Amino acid sequence: MLITVTLSYIRNLIGQFNKLESYPIINNTSPMFSNATTGSADSLSLSTVFHSSQLKDRKNIFVAHAKSLNTKQEVEIFKSTIKLEEKNATHNVLAFRIENLGGIIAEESEDDGEKYAGERLLNLLRTLDVKNVAVIVTRWCSDIVLDSIRFEHILKCAREVLDQGAFVGNGTLSSSVKRISSNAIIVNSCQKGNPILQCIRNVPWEYGEIVPDYLLGQTTCALFLSLKYHRLHPEYIFNRIEKLAHHYLLRIMLILVDVEIHQEPIRELTKLCVLNNFTIILAWSQEEAGRYLETCKAFEHKSPDMIMEKVEDDYLAKLTHCMTQIKSINKTDVITLASSFGSLKKIMSTSFEQLTLCPGLGHQKVKRIQEAFEQPFSTRFK
Repeated sequence: MLITVTLSYIRNLIGQFNKLESYPIINNTSPMFSNATTGSADSLSLSTVFHSSQLKDRKNIFVAHAKSLNTKQEVEIFKSTIKLEEKNATHNVLAFRIENLGGIIAEESEDDGEKYAGERLLNLLRTLDVKNVAVIVTRWCSDIVLDSIRFEHILKCAREVLDQGAFVGNGTLSSSVKRISSNAIIVNSCQKGNPILQCIRNVPWEYGEIVPDYLLGQTTCALFLSLKYHRLHPEYIFNRIEKLAHHYLLRIMLILVDVEIHQEPIRELTKLCVLNNFTIILAWSQEEAGRYLETCKAFEHKSPDMIMEKVEDDYLAKLTHCMTQIKSINKTDVITLASSFGSLKKIMSTSFEQLTLCPGLGHQKVKRIQEAFEQPFSTRFK
């Protein structure tokens, strides 16, 4: 009896090994991944689960897993399997979309402690129109805290594993999403004749069959609205937002301010953008609107640090930034004052005569410096 059970167990292992060996694509690089599998009929075979490559950032590790499934019960089994394999992970962010026979889509997401990550992952599945698929992005955290770039890492791993499993391609948005792999802005044909197209010179663009006005990235789109047109057709923008539904993660409403009385319509549109998860950008000319579209496309794969102001932490840099706000005071003057007196406090307490002895500082400059130090912060009192 013992020998029969043992032989049966060995045959089962050989069968599982043959399934794994015959499967063509598995990128098994998860740090806690194990090739072990259960022989239960209800368990998920690892040969049907796709895994992205590791993404490392300051000792944080991200890996995505994806599987095709048809019921919520299968989702629970998939989630339990991944959590069992990645037992030392900090977070397992989940999102899935399942379409039933009636065409109704059931979709859910779980943050697992990574706040807002689940909804962002689900929005990616909506944007790519992926159905009957569950994605789990596993993260191992380190002592170094990541800012919002962690969401970018999560989506990047998820997109990789979806492409690896060929899950993208059956939805209505798949053609436009595939075309955006180029460096071109995809433009809706309804924008033909829009003067801002002539202002897009540094980035290529082409017409395509898309829902938004401009497709700026795999998960980024823009709707264009002229306030003059909005005044004549106020229902237009509501219809466009309704057609866009919940697709795309970054949704931009690019508004051309081409009317004199603009405060009230901008206030209403701002409220509309907040309620529908849009980022509002105001442009005061056709050229400015074109530059915004160019910049969004050019910085599609750039880090947020690329467009953030570079702030120096040393004392001289801060002193220079402060003192050069005074009219006619340049960086050379600040260096002269700093080398002569050492600190802003000593500069403020130095007499007029002593300041004029510094090279490059005449009576006019010293007068403006002392006026800046002595004048009140506010000249209007309510």
